[in-house]
Amino acid sequence: MNWLHYLLEANLYLGIFYAMYCLFLNKETHYTLNRVYLLLSCIISFVLPVIQIGWLKALESPTTAFIIPRNGKQAIDNKLAAQPALDFQELLLYAYILGTIVLTTVLLARLYQLAKLTKATKTLVDDKYKLISIEGSNTAFSFFNYLFIGTKTEANNIIIRHELVHIRQKHSADIVFLELIKIINWFNPLIYLLQISLKTLHEYIADEQTAAQESDALSYSSFLVSNAYGLNGSALAHSFFNYNLLKKRIIMLNQKRSGKLARLKYLVAVPISAGLLCASTLVFSKSYGFIDLMPGSKNTSTATVTSHNPIVDTSQVNKLSTTAKGYKYEETGYLVNKKTDFRVIITEKNGEQKEYFKSKATPEELATLKSKYGYTFPKMMIYPKLPPPPPAPPAPGKKPKVTDVKLPPPPPPANPEKTKKAPKVVEVQEAIPVGNPVAPAQPSASVQLPPPPPPADPMAPLYKYIAKHVRYPAAARNNRITGQVTVGFKLSNGKINGVKVLKTADPQIDKEVARVVSDFDEKLDGLNQGDYTLTVALKLIDSHDKYIANNIDKEKSQVVVVGYVE
Repeated sequence: MNWLHYLLEANLYLGIFYAMYCLFLNKETHYTLNRVYLLLSCIISFVLPVIQIGWLKALESPTTAFIIPRNGKQAIDNKLAAQPALDFQELLLYAYILGTIVLTTVLLARLYQLAKLTKATKTLVDDKYKLISIEGSNTAFSFFNYLFIGTKTEANNIIIRHELVHIRQKHSADIVFLELIKIINWFNPLIYLLQISLKTLHEYIADEQTAAQESDALSYSSFLVSNAYGLNGSALAHSFFNYNLLKKRIIMLNQKRSGKLARLKYLVAVPISAGLLCASTLVFSKSYGFIDLMPGSKNTSTATVTSHNPIVDTSQVNKLSTTAKGYKYEETGYLVNKKTDFRVIITEKNGEQKEYFKSKATPEELATLKSKYGYTFPKMMIYPKLPPPPPAPPAPGKKPKVTDVKLPPPPPPANPEKTKKAPKVVEVQEAIPVGNPVAPAQPSASVQLPPPPPPADPMAPLYKYIAKHVRYPAAARNNRITGQVTVGFKLSNGKINGVKVLKTADPQIDKEVARVVSDFDEKLDGLNQGDYTLTVALKLIDSHDKYIANNIDKEKSQVVVVGYVE
C-alpha cells in the first residue's frame, strides 16, 4: 500500500499549496508569478513525500524491537475465515488503474482530434506559427504553435494577437503537464480546480498583453463582451471565446495593478514547504522516504532473542550495519553476570576492528564512538536468556597465541641388579617435541554433540521489517498503553495481502501494526499459500528500566516493540 500512502500524502500537500493560492494570491495581478507558483506546487507536492530529515527523528523517544524466532515454525492459523477473491487493497488498485486508463484514453482522443485539424490548409505566420483556417466556423483557439481560427470569425487581427501570446508563452505546455498530473490524481477534485485556475491565469496574461496594444483597457473589454458567444475549441487548447471566464477577465483587466511589495507574499511558500518537509518526516510513517537531507542516528534498536532454544546465532544481530558516518559495525547483546551488556565491533576504514563493551566503556570512549564513528549504544533491557559474550576477536594481522604444553618427564630408569660393580650413570636429556605438541592420550568416551541449529525462519524478513518500521504511537506512549496485536493475512505467491486485525490492543497500536505489515513488499519464500497470523507486542519501560503494565506474554509474540517513557 505504499503507492496509496504516497499518493494521499502528495495530494494533501497539493491541497495545502492550492488553498494558500486561493487565500493569498488569487487576486494579485502578478500573473506570471501565480503561474509559476501553481506549476511548482504540483512538482514540489510529489517530491516532498520522498524527502526526509533524518536528524529530526532523533528527537523522538527511542524504541526497541525484539524479534523472537519460532524455530522455523510458521504462525499458521488454518481456522481463519476464507479470504475473498479480491480484497479491499486490490479493489483500490484496480479502480485506480481503471481511472488512469480512462483519462489517458480521453487525452489521446483529444490529441488525435487536434492532429486531424492540422491536416487542413496551413498558412505560415512569421515563419514560426501555423495558422489553420476552419471553414464555416466562428471558433478561435491555439495549441502550441498551431492557431486555429474560423472563417466566420470577426476582428481576426485582435483575436490572432491574443492567441499569439498563448503561443509565445508556451501555455499549451502547462495544460499538457496538468493533464498528466490529472491522470495520476484523477480522484482528487482539487486538481480540476487547479487546472481551471491555471487556464484563467493564461487568459489574464494574454488579455493584459493584448490590451496594451489597444487604446485603453475599456475598449478591449468592450471587444470581449461583443465577441463572447463564439464557439469553444478543444479542451486542451486556449479558446478565445469563453463565456464562463468573461466576467473575471474584465474585472482583472480593469483592476489596479499589485505593487512590488505584494511579491513578498510568494515568499510564504518557503516556510510552508519547510513545514511540510518536517511533517513528512515526523508525522508520516513510511518506507518511501528515499532521500535523507540530514541523516541522523537510528531510533530503533533491533535484537534477536529466543525463549525456545538456548542456541542463538547472535553474530547475525545487526550484521554489517553502517553508522551515520559510514563506519561498518556489528552490535550484539549478551548476558554477563545476569545483566545485559552490549558489544560493538567498529571496522575502521583500513579494515582494523575495534571492540567496545557498553559496561566497560569509559566516558572518553563513549564520546569517541559518538563523535568519530557516529555510534551510540542503545538504551534497552533485553530478555534474560541471552548467551554469554564470545571471546574478543584477534587483532588483524596477528596469529592466535599458542600455549606451550609441558610434557611429563620420562619415567626413571629401572633399578639395576645389585652387582659388585657400581652402576654406570648415563645422563638422559629430556626429549624436545618437534612441531605442534601432542596432547596425552585420553581414555575414549562417547561425546555428546550439541543439537544442530534450527532451520531459518521464512518469516524472518517480515519480523525484521516490522522491528525496523513500527513506531510506538505517541498517544499510546503518553497514556502508557501496552498490549499485543494479532493480525491475520493471506499469502499469495509469497506476497502479503488482506491484512486484518484479529486481536486488538488499542486503536492506534492496531493501526500502526497493520500499516507496517501491509507495507511489506518483499516476497516470502519457502511458505505455502494460505492464511497466516502474526502477533506483535508493544511494551513500555520507564526511566528505572522497569516494565509498565507488564502483562504481555512474550512467548506468544513474534516481535516485541519496546518504547521508553520518563
